[in-house]
Amino acid sequence: MTAPHPRLYCTPADLPRLRGLRSQGLHAHIWKNLEDSAQWCLTQTPRRERIAPIAPDPIYENLYDRFYAIMGDLAIAEHLAFAYALSGAAEYGEAARQWTLASCRAWSAEGEEAPDGGKAYAVSRLLKAIATGYDLVWERFEPAEREEIRQTLARICQNYWAHYFSTPAIAGPQFHTHHAVVEWSSFGVAALALLDEAPEAEVWLEAATKKFEEHLLPLGLAADGAQVEGATFWASTMQYRLFFMDALRRVTGRDLFGQYAPYMRADLALAGVAAYKEPGHDQDHQSVILEPSYGQLDYYAPVLLALARQYRRPLLQHLAQWDQSLGALQHTRYVTPHGEVLRFSLGGYAYLWCDPELPAQVEEAPLSYHFPSVDEAYLRVSWEPGDLLVGVRKGEVVVHAGGQTLLVEPIAWREPPAGLAIEVVEDSGDMARIRCAGPEGRSLDLTLHRPSRTLRLVRRVPGPWQWWSHTCPTVDGDNLKWDQVQLQVQAGAMQTLDPAGFTTQLSVGYGKLPMADPAPKKLPLVTMIPDRHGLITLELHAPTLIGPPLR
Repeated sequence: MTAPHPRLYCTPADLPRLRGLRSQGLHAHIWKNLEDSAQWCLTQTPRRERIAPIAPDPIYENLYDRFYAIMGDLAIAEHLAFAYALSGAAEYGEAARQWTLASCRAWSAEGEEAPDGGKAYAVSRLLKAIATGYDLVWERFEPAEREEIRQTLARICQNYWAHYFSTPAIAGPQFHTHHAVVEWSSFGVAALALLDEAPEAEVWLEAATKKFEEHLLPLGLAADGAQVEGATFWASTMQYRLFFMDALRRVTGRDLFGQYAPYMRADLALAGVAAYKEPGHDQDHQSVILEPSYGQLDYYAPVLLALARQYRRPLLQHLAQWDQSLGALQHTRYVTPHGEVLRFSLGGYAYLWCDPELPAQVEEAPLSYHFPSVDEAYLRVSWEPGDLLVGVRKGEVVVHAGGQTLLVEPIAWREPPAGLAIEVVEDSGDMARIRCAGPEGRSLDLTLHRPSRTLRLVRRVPGPWQWWSHTCPTVDGDNLKWDQVQLQVQAGAMQTLDPAGFTTQLSVGYGKLPMADPAPKKLPLVTMIPDRHGLITLELHAPTLIGPPLR
């Protein structure tokens, strides 16, 4: 007989201990942020009517309205459910009850309509959110309400099982990357919540577990640990692996963490985490380089806490604690023209996955990383927040130092032959290097000297080269300066520095659908011209570390 609710991410016996941690150490910090966001959630009104599919949808406006609406609803519902479970406060319990029931009622038609890949990515997340609310807030529901939730979950799950998850295309090995992990994980969590309560749940769970064992874990990431669809998808792939694997072990005792440990690598996070994440909206590359604004450290940190706990990695615990907003609801800058906001609720998981007994400290680990599967490489000076770090993706370079992003090319992504291919990554300890080459004689050579915290950048280009910065430097001849960080132009020349020359712009759907960004910015844009040999040479010195103390 399956254990009573809650059972997915904690048990009734766990609750006194978990609630007692709210005033202790890192858990107290996480709880404060979680509670502040929960108070905001109390001011919101549950959705009454769903957004129905519309076809045709040429710029994906309906798709993203539906996706963000479901993500926004489930984020609030889950956040309130965790706030209740971790505190026992009646106000959170009642609000979580209302939001979970409202999600069932508003989106129940998803159980009747034919599934497809465009719907499954959002609807599966809805299943997970309803299942999590049902589990965590179990005691707040009336018997009839529990039955309503069970029937809604079972109806949608059966619809998607019969017409989607059991089909060869979705059950087969070719479906194994990010979307597959999100969808199968969410389906599996719903099955775990319904064990012994819906007759088909055991079949669904067995299928999800088999899919994880045979495809999602062995094939979901590249052999070098990267996510071939983009680094942001590494973080969300790991989130959804953890959502299912953690609940599976607790409910059934089946432990996938040990056997599949080689597929749970955190190298991409070790490579790109750069600086403290402060509360509020982010810019691209702000605390994790080569990542968009919604994929910064608050998106990574709960995963780092879970992997630190599971695999006893103090360094991952160290990096996770750079997130000063740890525990908060994540409000992104991605807002559809109709006002639907992309939100993520990871605070409750951060609280549960945090191990207060594991020290947050630096351990032996590489300071340079190369991911051939995605043509990315990274060099870092140290594991101190805000220290000098450089990353390259297909020739696009990002430099982070002194706690801020100093140099970013304005092109978000490149594909060969327009971009540059990484040819060399080497590291002797005191000195590390990345060299890239491309068409028309273009090249990029980066040399990092660790004792002096100096980066030498040599760019060969046929014409002007532009890059932007998060803050505007002061200019003194051939020198640019941000606080204590200095950049010297040694070859080529700075043509212009426009303090507001680069405008942040957000869009989705292959650039067809612009977002209603609530925090747009105009940022400094530098234009440089090469010397007569086609070279631009910059030398950056970052002798000191800038940033607030760890909390």
